[in-house]
Amino acid sequence: MILTPAQTCGPLFGFALTPPAVTQAVSEDHPDAIVIEGMLLDGRGDHVDYGAFLEFWSDEQACRVRTLEGRFRAVVRKPAPVTLADGHTLAPQLGIFIFTRGLAGPLVTKMFFPDETEANRSDAILQEVPEERRHLLVAQPTGQEGHLQYDIHLQGEQESVFFSLD
Repeated sequence: MILTPAQTCGPLFGFALTPPAVTQAVSEDHPDAIVIEGMLLDGRGDHVDYGAFLEFWSDEQACRVRTLEGRFRAVVRKPAPVTLADGHTLAPQLGIFIFTRGLAGPLVTKMFFPDETEANRSDAILQEVPEERRHLLVAQPTGQEGHLQYDIHLQGEQESVFFSLD
């Protein structure tokens, strides 16, 4: 008897899941474009070297990108803040779904913007995250105008904050 490899999510065929029309929410030369670059990392801090893809979304936009040697790059617009029916405000943020081999379903996280300190401080979702872990949800400026760094750690000391879909 020959055992087959365990695989619960995938195989992920990049040519079918990331056609050119969905890999950017806006063109990189759009005046409101934000380039998000990052790494998908395992518990040891090594890049996830098998294919994965990430979906970035907010109310008015979405894009899907693949990883290559753990690296990803997405081009989006910064979303507007949202006021909920109960009066709470959500800071500008992107939802992120992570699909990769070995997962029964997607992991869900969020990315907040570093230039929204005041809005982030009062965000209803961030308030539910322990204070010492909130920084893991905020992208970092790279020093290049319109570019942010956002690494996602699947496990370990710097494990990203993941949310339930329930």
